[in-house]
Amino acid sequence: MLIKGPFNLTWGANTILDVEEINVEHSIASDEFETVQGNTYEIDGAYKASVTLTLLASDLPALGAILPQHLVANGGKLSTGEIVTDKDGAIDIVPGDCGATHNDLDIKSCASPANVFRLVNARTKIDSVEIDGKVQKVSVKFVGEPAADEATIQFFTDGTIAVVS
Repeated sequence: MLIKGPFNLTWGANTILDVEEINVEHSIASDEFETVQGNTYEIDGAYKASVTLTLLASDLPALGAILPQHLVANGGKLSTGEIVTDKDGAIDIVPGDCGATHNDLDIKSCASPANVFRLVNARTKIDSVEIDGKVQKVSVKFVGEPAADEATIQFFTDGTIAVVS
């Protein structure tokens, strides 16, 4: 069965709108070992997953929702010393900021019930900014950082998994 869009994206409680492109990366570190008997074994190591979204909606409310570690609220002070006087705040991309929020990134199909692709326990960071004669696009990378015993990515049908307490 084909998994069809349009797709709905959420990161925690935030709905992400006007996404131009989704780029998923998943890799597994592995090493090969050869025996003197002529056998080759490939041993898997760490798993790594990320999703990069290219956002057409790149205004302050949209960026503040998915880059909360860089949001400076109205009345706050930017790293360069200015005071923010906009009700939507400002985005201040400061290197080494360790206040990242982690949430699952869910990409849901248009089926009913939806098919869900989940990037587990992802933090966000700015990947790139493109400004041309028509629109500003901001690419945000969601970096999966699951616990050692958790999956990097998951596929499931919406409404068919339950939280175990």
